[in-house]
Amino acid sequence: MKHEKKWTLESLSCKAVWFLSTLIFLVLTVTSLIFTRYFVADYSIEKPYVKIAWFPLILLGAALLGRVIYRIACCISEDAVRGKRQVRCLLLIVLIWCLLFGAVWVLLAASTPVADQYMVATSAERFAQGNYGRLEYGKYLYYYPFQVGLTAWEELNFRLFGLHNYTALQLGNVFAILGTVYAGYRIVSLLFDKRRVEACYLLLMACCFPLLIFSAYIYGDVLSIFLSMLVLWQTLRMVKTEKKSAVLWMVPAAAAAVALRSNSLIVLIAVCCVLGVKAITGKKWIYLLCVLLLGVGAFAGRKAIYQYYEAKSGTVINDGMPSVLWIAMGMQEGDLEAGWYNGYSIYIYQDTCLYDGPTAKALGIAEIKARVKVFLKDPLYAADFYSRKFTSQWNDPTYGCFIMTYAADQGRSDLGESLYTGTPKAVLEKFMDSYQLVIYGAVLFLLVYRRKEKRELEWYVLLIAVIGGVLFHELWEAKSRYVLPYFIMMIPMAAAGLMELGGAIGKWRTKDETAKGGR
Repeated sequence: MKHEKKWTLESLSCKAVWFLSTLIFLVLTVTSLIFTRYFVADYSIEKPYVKIAWFPLILLGAALLGRVIYRIACCISEDAVRGKRQVRCLLLIVLIWCLLFGAVWVLLAASTPVADQYMVATSAERFAQGNYGRLEYGKYLYYYPFQVGLTAWEELNFRLFGLHNYTALQLGNVFAILGTVYAGYRIVSLLFDKRRVEACYLLLMACCFPLLIFSAYIYGDVLSIFLSMLVLWQTLRMVKTEKKSAVLWMVPAAAAAVALRSNSLIVLIAVCCVLGVKAITGKKWIYLLCVLLLGVGAFAGRKAIYQYYEAKSGTVINDGMPSVLWIAMGMQEGDLEAGWYNGYSIYIYQDTCLYDGPTAKALGIAEIKARVKVFLKDPLYAADFYSRKFTSQWNDPTYGCFIMTYAADQGRSDLGESLYTGTPKAVLEKFMDSYQLVIYGAVLFLLVYRRKEKRELEWYVLLIAVIGGVLFHELWEAKSRYVLPYFIMMIPMAAAGLMELGGAIGKWRTKDETAKGGR
């Protein structure tokens, strides 16, 4: 008599996440083989042009890269003690590499802030001097109050290291990258507990040039990635090892991540979903308490920053531009690409509604409804629109790392300029193209190859965050830089997938040789 399967909320959640993840990574892998998004060489416009990828070259590059990383990872001893020692040595080497590359890149790039970077940085400098004018009616932080948290962080840096000291912020990014690498290493240890998978992860992170190049970016992206990875690590630590002390790291890290970058809420939601399901299925109510603390911490952290600046400035911080305007803009065409910035949000809020939030919100909702009607009337156009929006973000192998850090008002050395416009940049772009395929393809292989294995929901926490990122950025304003955090979250899973792929190829080859020998 067969035993009937007992379906639980957790098992059903795992099935749903596996299906959505597999579908997403199938699309990512196929599109990365077909399309490559790129920006013009002189960085004159942030428009993601599309070109048909040279399939054989990218595939060959990915195969060679994957093979090299797999073979190096296989050099790690299977002996528990010796293997652990070797991986820790590799961890130190990778951290030193990231430190040196990041620091050298920061110095050679000589990047300076422009656009939103510039507005936040100069607001922070003014705050440090007691000037809070940017909070007042019609000013930058009046309609973008979510930038106050990042402004507070940069103000602290300027107070500690001096005004206009952008290098200190950039070197802070370098150390955040080290923290990201280490947090990911601990995540891999908790998820897979295999020294060779850990080694593969470290080697993949050492090759993650988009993240390394973003060390020169004077904004909150890199630091928020580190904080998000810290939250994910501590979540797994609490669930896997029952270490309640993880809450002491999770809550402040989540609050800081959300204060720096509002999009970090996607990771927080992913974590809360896992903890909520685990609490209900396993009746571990401490997980619900953790969800409550994470929510309160994220809200209270931003509220505390607002209250601090309201007390300092004597100005009530405005609610800012309604979020529906970014969703509406994300459904529109523009000069750049489908769903990319076209000025709609600022035009409606500032020029049309004169900073009247409720009126702007109503107009945004009306625009969303109008675009939905257009998409429903012409499904082929809708499919074309969202496929262009999707590929413009996820098929840019640089994730905007060059164009977003190119500005340099003081000029840069010939060597520094060649990193952006010369042969080094061209080589790195080609490498990133194959590297992107390795990551996407390895995760897809892991999901398909191990599809029958029973998993706990926490095993999928990184992929839940990725699913959230894909869905959110198909709705929100598009930009390839925005999806970099989720690409970083794929790498631990890609490491396991690459090792599984290498092992599977070895088994197939052995079977083939055995079959030939038997004939």
